[in-house]
Amino acid sequence: MSRRTQWILFIVAVVSMSAATGLHDSLFNNFLSDEFGLSAQERGWLEFPRELPGFLAAAMAAALYTLAVTRMATVGALGFALGAAGLALIGGSFVPMVAMMVLASAGLHLLMPVGQSIVLGLSDEHNRGRRMGMAGAFGTAGVVLGTGSVWLLFDRVSPQYALGFLITAGLACVAGFVYAMMHLPHMLQPRPRMIVRRKYWLYYALETLHGARKQIFLTFGPWVLIRVYGVPATSMAKLLMIAAIIGVFFQPVMGHVLDRLGERRIMILDGLLLSVVCIGYGYSITFMGSAKAALPLACACYVADNLLFALGAARAIYLSRLTESSEELTSTLTLGVSINHIASMTIPAVAGAIWVGFGYETVFIAAAMLALCTAALALRVPRHGQMPAPVLVSEPERV
Repeated sequence: MSRRTQWILFIVAVVSMSAATGLHDSLFNNFLSDEFGLSAQERGWLEFPRELPGFLAAAMAAALYTLAVTRMATVGALGFALGAAGLALIGGSFVPMVAMMVLASAGLHLLMPVGQSIVLGLSDEHNRGRRMGMAGAFGTAGVVLGTGSVWLLFDRVSPQYALGFLITAGLACVAGFVYAMMHLPHMLQPRPRMIVRRKYWLYYALETLHGARKQIFLTFGPWVLIRVYGVPATSMAKLLMIAAIIGVFFQPVMGHVLDRLGERRIMILDGLLLSVVCIGYGYSITFMGSAKAALPLACACYVADNLLFALGAARAIYLSRLTESSEELTSTLTLGVSINHIASMTIPAVAGAIWVGFGYETVFIAAAMLALCTAALALRVPRHGQMPAPVLVSEPERV
């Protein structure tokens, strides 16, 4: 099977899985609010079990180290599908809901490093940013399908959460079966179980900060819109769909920019822009004078924050220039997922307590400070042209 055919299969899997996650994400926070009436602090604590599989991603991948990356993707997609189906069937009770949420999260976190690894394995030295951007664009097109179905088809007063989660499961199953069809001979070597190296310290630090920034946005970004502004599930889906439509064009452009400017400048830009978004998001009402007037600005910040996640490809490309084989790259990306989830597991509980004690504005001030720390740390990344060529494929070093 040619590399072009493998790329097409990968894109089909990405679109299917992105549609599944777009549908899931459009419903999940409103589902928690409507079904269980959680407070901000309770919502923050719920992120601990939800993000625990991310922390354990390296351990899960190590247990599956004999599987090729595409087979690991199949396991991840089907695990997410089972969890989503469980939310539909038994998610009305709190304890079963938590169990199914964790199962879906485990599948999703297994997929996180795999997709980047496959893209980098199907790219060459000069087009990695463009390939990452292209994959991201197709992924956002899938998100448009998922979020658009919620916005157009779901009851705005009483959303059909069970139906939505079942459709999510079906789309994830399609992705899992397509991953199972893929065959990448140059990426079939068993991966090292675990790699920790001093030369990766900057990547580890960047991932830690990204985990904190990511979780504040994913947990409390939607929660602000839902609880402070009263945004319903269909409108949340509309915002995600808008971000995805823009992302279809934005991500390939940023991929080209990444190849041209290099990882260092993109990571610095990401941190600076994110700090501005966080301030706008937390203080929209202060700036505009009322919740009604502030809602468009808050929604714009939410969309902008979604788009900025595309710049995270810079970290993976930076790492690819340091690793010594594609297998080591996959293992280190997986460890990066675990590292950033150390922050993801702890930050929501802390941020939830800050929300209750000092207001949600303070949460986003802290997020802006984290973004500025990311920009400062990115100054340590070598300039474009000073880094070695990224690794393509080679015989892995056993560690």
